[in-house]
Amino acid sequence: MRDENLNWNVFLKQKVVTGGDYELTFNNRRNITNRSSQNLDPLYTSDLQLDLTQPLLKNFGIDNTKREIYIAKNDLKISEYDFTKKVIDTVSDAESVYWDLVFSIEDLKVKEKSLQRAKDFENRVRAQVEVGTLAPLEILQALAEVASREELLLSAGNLIEDTEDNLKNIINVDFNGSHGMKKVVPLDPPAFEPTQIPELRELIQEALQKRPEYLAKKVDLENKNIIVKYNENQLFPALDLIGSMGLNGISGSDTTGLGSPFEGGYDKGLSETLSTDFFQWKVGVQLSYPIGNRSAKSRLAASRLEAAQLLMDMKDLERQIIVEVREADRQIETDIKRVQATRVARKLAQEKLSAEEKKFEVGLSTSFNVLEFQEDVAEEQSNEIKAIIDYNKSRIKLRQVMATTLESHNIRTTSNDDS
Repeated sequence: MRDENLNWNVFLKQKVVTGGDYELTFNNRRNITNRSSQNLDPLYTSDLQLDLTQPLLKNFGIDNTKREIYIAKNDLKISEYDFTKKVIDTVSDAESVYWDLVFSIEDLKVKEKSLQRAKDFENRVRAQVEVGTLAPLEILQALAEVASREELLLSAGNLIEDTEDNLKNIINVDFNGSHGMKKVVPLDPPAFEPTQIPELRELIQEALQKRPEYLAKKVDLENKNIIVKYNENQLFPALDLIGSMGLNGISGSDTTGLGSPFEGGYDKGLSETLSTDFFQWKVGVQLSYPIGNRSAKSRLAASRLEAAQLLMDMKDLERQIIVEVREADRQIETDIKRVQATRVARKLAQEKLSAEEKKFEVGLSTSFNVLEFQEDVAEEQSNEIKAIIDYNKSRIKLRQVMATTLESHNIRTTSNDDS
């Protein structure tokens, strides 16, 4: 018995946005046989068929079909918000360390002036000891104070180098490169220029609108709600509308000698198929529902719990943001008052030193007292600079908790451009 078959088929399958799918198939076959029952040999058959399945309950709807696309787009937004937060934190850290460097340099200048005061005073004491107006013990106090202030000066210089390295590390400078070996020279002086700050309520509202980690959680909540909605849909029974329509044709060589309307080659069968004279169709509805459906119910319960947990996390983060904004706002007000107080203290310390030096000149004070007042002046000068630096750092902190750091420096990221 001889029976040979040759098949060549093509199909196209795709899902539609409403949740259904269709499949278009084009099947062809050539059969060669020596069976006497077959009137056409070789026999060519071809058929073109379209099958369509459209869910009416479970898996129905555009949102269900595109849920993975929605989630993927939201995940991209979350990644952009995470990146924005990292940029804000990095810029804020760099700014804070920059002002630390400014303070270290200005504090070094204060200590240099303090050392020079001590040396000048030592020369005055030495001259008075030589002429006999002061006891030799006084020179020891002056020498000890000069040595102590030289030590403070060395520590201040070392702190500058440490702060420089910290700043270079934050901005990712190659320490082995040419820039890594250069000194960092700040261009901005420790200026104190207080500006009007909006009302606290406005600050909090703006922070909740701009904080990237809070916005990321909002988008994540959208994803969780998409999953919840999908799992709710999976509780429905599967009710599908099914339909198909096909065209077919045959051809071949007549073996009976009686003449056949299908006499011809493959092109004849293909022509018969495309003529639409021979077709078949069917339409139906298919219903299925698993008893109990426990797996779908458990997935729905789990997704709802995840959404509820994320909602609680958002509330916690919202309270944290409010606390951070309130603290940053209060700190700015505190630092403004600190600057004003330290300026008064520095001015009074200078006046006290001037008065004590006059008393020393007439023999009504000691070198110990004068050196103490010199230290007070240097300390108050450093305190004033520190208060000004802290004020500038508090402004940095406020911009950070408000998520306006990039905006204030005209820095744009991909997420900024998209928005």
